[in-house]
Amino acid sequence: MIRLTRLVASVLVAGATFIIPSLSASASAVAGSCVPAQMSLSLGRPNGAAGTIYYPIVMTNRARQCAIWGVPAIQPVDTTRRALGPSARNTSMGEMPVRHVLAHGQSVSVGFGVSETGNYSRATCQPRVAHGVIVSLAPFVRPTYLALVISVCTREASTTTRLLAPGVTGA
Repeated sequence: MIRLTRLVASVLVAGATFIIPSLSASASAVAGSCVPAQMSLSLGRPNGAAGTIYYPIVMTNRARQCAIWGVPAIQPVDTTRRALGPSARNTSMGEMPVRHVLAHGQSVSVGFGVSETGNYSRATCQPRVAHGVIVSLAPFVRPTYLALVISVCTREASTTTRLLAPGVTGA
């Protein structure tokens, strides 16, 4: 009888280890959506590959735990913050967004891709220098200006955006 009691106790303890992670996972699943007042934006370290430089745009939670997901809208702008050419093209079409639950101080990011304008014909590109970008992700992030000097095409999209990724690298 003592062996049976120990066996039942062992099974119950083992069962509890499966229940505890489920409870903590469901606790994060009920996090409310992030709101613009709690999110700050910054630029991460750029990196390049095959004619494109990726600038991580980092979104950091500055308040209570919250959830965020989606594809940020990114628009290159001139010195007066007027649109300069098309907005960034979404390269993650057809992919399902991941819901990121961020504790205070945690970040997500997007790899903002800027193609080398020299790779396009001058006539179809009509390159100009942008002095920043406006980033938004409704309803989580209100339109925010980030200073960034880049060359962009004004007649066709030479910049890209994609789904948010965990961390600060945009990958």
